[in-house]
Amino acid sequence: MSLPPLPPFALDPDGVVFDLDGVLADTEPVWAESRFEIAAELGGSLSEHDFHRFYGANTVQWSSAMAEILGHHDPAVVAERTIARLLEKYAGGVAVIPAGVAAVRRAAARGPVAIASGSPRIVIEALLRLLSLSDLVQTYVSCDEVAGGKPLPDVYLEACRRINIAPGRALAIEDSLAGARAGKAAGMTVVLVPLVGAPSSAGAEAVADVILTSLDELPLLPQN
Repeated sequence: MSLPPLPPFALDPDGVVFDLDGVLADTEPVWAESRFEIAAELGGSLSEHDFHRFYGANTVQWSSAMAEILGHHDPAVVAERTIARLLEKYAGGVAVIPAGVAAVRRAAARGPVAIASGSPRIVIEALLRLLSLSDLVQTYVSCDEVAGGKPLPDVYLEACRRINIAPGRALAIEDSLAGARAGKAAGMTVVLVPLVGAPSSAGAEAVADVILTSLDELPLLPQN
């Protein structure tokens, strides 16, 4: 089946801002495993419904919600233990999304590239190292550094500010509904690559400007 032609701007933006989890690596299941394990170790449990509340949230938001569900008195402890468990699992390897990594390389060869992620900075750093992308990404912004997580636009607006690109001239590469809504609220063109079967992607196609099955379908034009 042939794909419809991509709009010209999707091929020739001034800059590209990538989400991380679900776009460059399939890490959502690892986040889930880490949270479920820590919940059990703290004497409680999480449901799939509970986990869905955390999509796009920053660390304060999801750890506070998780502590409330578990009846734990200190969200900071919940966050510290969950992040430590996640990094332990990352050290054993991650499920790379090759088309996403290749798209970062293409984008970096033609202009500024940033990451806008709900993950804390220490996790973003670790994943970029594992993907061998640290030297190609000009900057990265965690939702922990702005007022709130996705679907608020703050993380995308800050990423665009740091790479000195107007949001209206940039692409937001996303896989989730919360992320797509954040990119649109920032005034960016949203390219969606939904993860098949992922609850976080449900409904995102109604928000996105461009929908792809793989980032291999986004052949960015060389800059003049």
